[in-house]
Amino acid sequence: MSRKSFIEEESVDEQEFFEAVNDEHFTRPRVSRADSLRARRQVEALLEERRLRKAIEDDWFAGLDEEE
Repeated sequence: MSRKSFIEEESVDEQEFFEAVNDEHFTRPRVSRADSLRARRQVEALLEERRLRKAIEDDWFAGLDEEE
């Protein structure tokens, strides 16, 4: 299979996969306020956990540097 025919075949597959959506027919899925707040809290908890892990690692590595 030549490179050109392979690329053409790929683009045809992509066109079939990605269908165009007209703005007038697109509706954003409704998300309840409770779901939105729950998701926000999860993200905030993950960010806080990441921040704390980073602080612990920084303190731990700082302790190693002082010992040397």
